[in-house]
Amino acid sequence: MADGQNDIGNRLVRLLDEQNLIIPISVVFMQEVTNLGRVDLVYELLLTNGLLGDLTVDGKNCVKSAEFRKKGTEAFVKKKGELAVELYTQSVAHAEKNSKELAFAYGNRSAVLFEWGLYKECLEDIERAIQNNYPKDVIGKLENRKSKAIELLPSQFPIGFLTTPPEIPEKDRNPLIDCATNLVKIENSNTDGRRVIACRDIEPGEIIAIEDPIFKYPLEKLFTHCHHCLKLCYNLIPCEKCTQTLYCNEKCLEDAKMYHKYECPILLTMKDYEINDLELMSMKIALVVRDKYDCLDQLATTDGSGVYRSDRYDEIHNLVGNTEKRCMADLFNRAATSATLFYLVKHFTSFFGDEQDSKYEDIFKELVLFHRQTAPCNFHEITERIGSGEPYSIGTGAYSFLSLFNHSCCPNVVRYSYGSTAILIAEELIKKGQQCYDNYGYHYALMPKLERQAKLKKQYFFNCTCEACEKDYPLYHNLPIILTLGQISLEDIRFIQDGNLEEAKRIYKEVAVKIRSVYQLKPNKNLADLQEALKACYFLFETIKTPF
Repeated sequence: MADGQNDIGNRLVRLLDEQNLIIPISVVFMQEVTNLGRVDLVYELLLTNGLLGDLTVDGKNCVKSAEFRKKGTEAFVKKKGELAVELYTQSVAHAEKNSKELAFAYGNRSAVLFEWGLYKECLEDIERAIQNNYPKDVIGKLENRKSKAIELLPSQFPIGFLTTPPEIPEKDRNPLIDCATNLVKIENSNTDGRRVIACRDIEPGEIIAIEDPIFKYPLEKLFTHCHHCLKLCYNLIPCEKCTQTLYCNEKCLEDAKMYHKYECPILLTMKDYEINDLELMSMKIALVVRDKYDCLDQLATTDGSGVYRSDRYDEIHNLVGNTEKRCMADLFNRAATSATLFYLVKHFTSFFGDEQDSKYEDIFKELVLFHRQTAPCNFHEITERIGSGEPYSIGTGAYSFLSLFNHSCCPNVVRYSYGSTAILIAEELIKKGQQCYDNYGYHYALMPKLERQAKLKKQYFFNCTCEACEKDYPLYHNLPIILTLGQISLEDIRFIQDGNLEEAKRIYKEVAVKIRSVYQLKPNKNLADLQEALKACYFLFETIKTPF
């Protein structure tokens, strides 16, 4: 997840430094005890120093559309299909509705989709080309492609995951945590806050939870992924007004309007301000939950029946932002981005209405800065893997239950993604009554203790006292090997590396059993290798198969 300090805050600090105002402004800022007060103070500073300017106007441009289409055709001729589709999709994004350029963009993209065996998507693009007045004097080639695609439709290439995403059987559902199995419970602790505890022994490989994020935001995959659901899609359709968002179907386009109608005119300007995905996510939340502005202080951590839910804002609102532990510079910079977002929404959208309700403006500012603090500590990266490539990030998700898992440098659970759906499984035996631990990106086998602890302290504001830190576990290359206990064979490693799905299913089950035999003697290289094999199998299960 990107969370770099964006440029506008740094520019403001430089200007204040030139005026010898750093110390007096810092004193005043440190006296502010509310998010609203912090944003208001920085907002006035940004205005006074001329850092909040005009809107970068976004709009359709058929000349740019034609340029992207020309580049797409050049890529297609060179057999660079992936690049061609992205360029044709950029042509789609920039073309005016009902224009010849939009029709040609859809038509050209349909040629790549046909070549890939994506006949359904090809036919959809052909129909869109016709609806946008594809010139009748050259429509013959398009109609010929349509006839062939209809004929070949039964042999459509099946884009999708190599395995069916798992589901929790009804009998195993947790009555008090709507996304979890009945293997765990939420418990309050004086030292750890809310935490997740095993209700019985959890075996390696068992599913603990399957959770969808209540909010998600894409990460720079404009021309291959849906702006709303983050689904990989090769025939995206555009927003009719801006060039920055595309959707996998009409439903997502329609569902997104509740927030996109406000972000639409300012997305391009936010790019100029170098506003990142976590900052955009904070704004999106503040836009979406407007109906709760009058009752924020009444939001509970569970619903009326005591169920911890993943499909409502209340649980997200009660996550910790660690405000009191943040340094002044950190809060100042986050207040600067929050003030910038408020400025853009206030001056260039209709979110606050004609009356510019100051009460709603204040709540918006409070919420954006609040979630600028909760996001880096609680939100999770959404990853995807195509073919034999490495997993890559496609966005950020707000998962209310996953956010309750505390960190360990030697975790006992691991996360995977089927699209934006997160699957949480045990990667070693978790005894009844033990806490379930996730890893926040700093693992004992890969990073020395002092470096891990420094990074955790900086981002998450705690001193790690996990077993790996307390016992100072060695790095992977220094771990002992137990020759008499379970190991993974070189042949099985090759099966996984070669993407042999059937063998991976067998290996997954066998590795889970072997982990049980070695985990009590940790740390050891046997356990580390077996856990990596378990992860590699799941990476294969969640892999997306594509036609190239």
